[in-house]
Amino acid sequence: MRGMGAMAGRGVRIGLAAAFVLLAALGTGAEAQRSAKKKTPTLTPPKPHNRFITVIEFRKARRPAGTIVSVEGYILSALKSGRRVVTLEIVDSTDQVLSAADAQKTARGGIRSSVTVPDRAHPLWTLTSKGLLRLTMYTGAARAARAVQDAPPKVRVQGLVGKPGATLSRLQKIEYQNADGDWKELR
Repeated sequence: MRGMGAMAGRGVRIGLAAAFVLLAALGTGAEAQRSAKKKTPTLTPPKPHNRFITVIEFRKARRPAGTIVSVEGYILSALKSGRRVVTLEIVDSTDQVLSAADAQKTARGGIRSSVTVPDRAHPLWTLTSKGLLRLTMYTGAARAARAVQDAPPKVRVQGLVGKPGATLSRLQKIEYQNADGDWKELR
């Protein structure tokens, strides 16, 4: 009889262990679903009064930090600022830019934005010919040094206004105008 009780006790322990393993597996699945929902970025479009056609309009509007805005212009330079950071300098026009020195002078009147690369949500936000380089005029490490193209396409960037008013802190969207004049998102 004593052997039967020990076997029954062992069976209960094995049954409890199996139940705990099953509950842990079910809990992990639910937690994975919750974390997947949190990772989905929400892209809130800016209000109509925060959509700017020119960089000058944006600078004059002096929106408070944290406001979602969109600004149209040209990426004058894409500068590698760190291991995973690219700083974009966006201006209204690139017509008067003939050299890297001109690019540096013109950039003072524009806006700056830092982009973390590579971004999982935006794999083309990198300094490659298929990524940001096809939208920029100059590139370099800390300053504009190398010409990429003469006439970059017009871009529309959407992000949050940074602490200094002439910056966008977190870009959420980059669009460019194709040859037909249609806006295409750089993903």
